[in-house]
Amino acid sequence: MAVKRRSNWYIYFIAFGVALAFIIGIIMTFSWYLFPEAKETTGLTSTGELADNFRPDKSHNFTLVTMLSDESTDIPELFMIMSYNAVENTVVFIPVPKGISVSEEGRDLSNVFEVKGGNGVLSAVSSATGLKCDAYVSFNRESFMRLVSSYGNVKYNIPKTLIVKDGEEIATFNAGELIFSPESLFRYVYFADFGDDEGYRFNIIADIYSELLNQNLRYTDSSLLDNYYKIITEHCDSSVTEELYLSKKAAILNTITYASAPAEYYIPYGEYGEDGSFTLADNSRMTISQKCGQDE
Repeated sequence: MAVKRRSNWYIYFIAFGVALAFIIGIIMTFSWYLFPEAKETTGLTSTGELADNFRPDKSHNFTLVTMLSDESTDIPELFMIMSYNAVENTVVFIPVPKGISVSEEGRDLSNVFEVKGGNGVLSAVSSATGLKCDAYVSFNRESFMRLVSSYGNVKYNIPKTLIVKDGEEIATFNAGELIFSPESLFRYVYFADFGDDEGYRFNIIADIYSELLNQNLRYTDSSLLDNYYKIITEHCDSSVTEELYLSKKAAILNTITYASAPAEYYIPYGEYGEDGSFTLADNSRMTISQKCGQDE
């Protein structure tokens, strides 16, 4: 009579489970080697540096609206578009007249900020210029100086001697070359009366911003970029998100590596109204779109 053998299926099942767990562990341990693209989808290596095979495209472009206010008030008085073209390795600074939104909003940009905040200014500037603006950053004196202190001073050739009153403080800026500290830079761009029209003031401010970026960019690396992002998100009123920053970081590092002086500026032109409004000329609007890589 044949003896029926007992089934050992559970032993095979346990062995299969152990083997499967071992294989999964091996895959997870060496995933960085087996699937390297998973770590470099943003163009960065696992250590946050620029990947050798990274190639920027138009998706890496972005445009910010920046604002600057004094420590005595939260309402900004100076507005600037900063647009980055990753393909061309250029950054363009475009000062924005406060009255650019008056005709549509019924108020200037400072009043728009007071009523609707930074997103309101972002929407107003986008509407007036036709640009797609990705985010805003609103600096006050403290956050502006914190960022400049982290980034570096700027050497600039002052065209004419100016006396600048900052509350009870009076500062003299003599004509000629001067190395601006963060404090003196804030006073110069925010309080100085250059004695000419708004377009001349914009030329000076945009020019010195461009020099600030160009003179210090080569010393920036991945960790410093992270620090600048931290300052913006922790010490400024800003809509810049981590997702936006990380999606553009590789392109910025690429520009730092391959561009020598990427910053330039453009002064918009148009007509000023008696109510303080500013209407951007059609040709200037087209130039702005081209400068910002949004002309298609």
